[in-house]
Amino acid sequence: MEKNDEIVQYYVVNKELKMTGPKMAAQVSHVAEDMAFKYQHENDYLQWRQESRTKIILGGKEKDLRKLIELGFDFIIDEGRTEIPKNSLTVVGLKPMWKSQAQKYIKRLRLYREE
Repeated sequence: MEKNDEIVQYYVVNKELKMTGPKMAAQVSHVAEDMAFKYQHENDYLQWRQESRTKIILGGKEKDLRKLIELGFDFIIDEGRTEIPKNSLTVVGLKPMWKSQAQKYIKRLRLYREE
């Protein structure tokens, strides 16, 4: 652990889909809810819940998201009910972990910004 390290939760949004803000918020909340149930008893999750609950939204291309899925991270595939096609990969969530540990997964990604 590095000095000034903290536990954070990263979400990587598929920026190629150009989702509206509300759609992106819904997709991030879907994966956040899934991870809350899945990791609720892990030490890093419990510590993160008691401390900052810092969440960071990054943008990536679908290929970036697929690489994270191959590493076992959680993800959401949209049902296509509103603004994007059915079976679109919308977001990947990394469970709460130390920033220093997450860097190997997200170091090339940048904060999400609307284009």
